[in-house]
Amino acid sequence: MFAFSQLAICQEIPNLQTGVSALEELSFSDSTRPAIFDAAPYIEVGSSFDQLTNNYANWSSQYLNLSLPLHENGLVNIQAQNVQRFSMVDQELDITYAYPVKYGVINVEGGYSANPNFLPQTSVGLGWNGRLAQNFGYIIAANQKQYSQSYSNASTNLYNLGLEKYWGEFRFAYVGMISSINRDQGSFASKVQAQWIGESNNRLGLTYAQGMEPTVVALNNLSSIQFQYVQIDGLYWITKTIGITSAAWHGKEGSYYQRNGGQLGLRVSF
Repeated sequence: MFAFSQLAICQEIPNLQTGVSALEELSFSDSTRPAIFDAAPYIEVGSSFDQLTNNYANWSSQYLNLSLPLHENGLVNIQAQNVQRFSMVDQELDITYAYPVKYGVINVEGGYSANPNFLPQTSVGLGWNGRLAQNFGYIIAANQKQYSQSYSNASTNLYNLGLEKYWGEFRFAYVGMISSINRDQGSFASKVQAQWIGESNNRLGLTYAQGMEPTVVALNNLSSIQFQYVQIDGLYWITKTIGITSAAWHGKEGSYYQRNGGQLGLRVSF
């Protein structure tokens, strides 16, 4: 089997709550390309909400996600989101392209915000999901984000290296992450994930992460902080073409604030 995992996508932990990953975990046959490339296209709309402590204003977001599998020609995923944080609003567009080869899947991604108050102005990423024997897989990924003049044009770099294992209907994964701001001394974080994937493609997952990572903790304040994060998420298909995605999380962002939030989305395949 081979795993094409959201852990390979270059996303910082604090952004896990914004919608559903473009490239999700599925199990695959050793003799064929990952099933996600032959799945039905879908569109998903949804929103998220965060309640912050220490008198910080609450966060919210709305997103639209479009997945277009192209069979042997790869897969394109497009996500647009409108995000409210720190009493400001940003919009962001992310595009990911993935292509299957014999020993794995390569994916590239790019993102852009036209009014980057707190989101990065641009982001680029490159990832590889490789297959190993005994239902193991490995993950290598790199991502760079460039922030606006409000942050002195600072950039962050994130490098991921991980291992994953499929065991029947379950998947387990670990990823280590090294990050930096303006290529200064690196910080380390780690993430573990367990997931159940049913025969009808219903899913339930649990993610825990902790460590140091660059985060916009307030307007004009990009810092590498100590964080902890736990999330439970799922996908339930009401019919063969209509599904519900949901998530709930708790995060601690250094000594700045804690976040308690959730996400709800409607997915329609066609």
